[in-house]
Amino acid sequence: MLEVLEKVAQEGPISVADVAKTCNINRTVAHRLLSTLAGRSFVRKTERGYALGFAIPRLNQLAGPSLQTIARPYMAALVARCGESVSLHGLDGKQAVVLDQVVGGGHLVQVQHTPGSHYPAYLGASGLALLAYQPQLTIERVLEGVSGAEEVTRRLEGIRSTGFAHSHDELQSGVHAIAAPLLDSSGTCRGSLALFVPTIRSENILQFRDDVIHVAEQIVGSLDAE
Repeated sequence: MLEVLEKVAQEGPISVADVAKTCNINRTVAHRLLSTLAGRSFVRKTERGYALGFAIPRLNQLAGPSLQTIARPYMAALVARCGESVSLHGLDGKQAVVLDQVVGGGHLVQVQHTPGSHYPAYLGASGLALLAYQPQLTIERVLEGVSGAEEVTRRLEGIRSTGFAHSHDELQSGVHAIAAPLLDSSGTCRGSLALFVPTIRSENILQFRDDVIHVAEQIVGSLDAE
């Protein structure tokens, strides 16, 4: 049922036939699942097919502020202090995903990432800061079949020791980054916070390390307070 709801969220309005095809179920089952979801207002029937229903916004309200909403003012403050671009990242399966970004100001050359874009979680400071604090089974699944997995494992151990990740020229040529995990009170990694600097200014990037770690801790503090 969750797969059906996800498909409606991604492609809706969508027909029963298309739901059945993309979810690899027969039309009778697809119709029954959609009818059940519609009965709880999670989806609604339109002339063009099924779309998300009115219960979804209510669920968002009940869930409270999102990570992006909580993190953005802290990210903006960090950008104002450092003058460099800052972004928020999460783990989506085997990949990391850009959740949000605040672009730096005061320099002609800035690093930009598109929110919603995905990249391998074992590349770059932002992904490594996420991966280092995942359960061992998750780490093994992400690194399965990856060339240089042993080196990545050593880097993850170093990140857990220092509390931050540092990379250069991994996701983008000419870009250096530092990142810190968002570890909540239970030790769960809720995301990572990264600061990106073009190579032309990279000699000073480590001076921002403590700022990035501190802001990550502030974000987590606000998350725990919700």
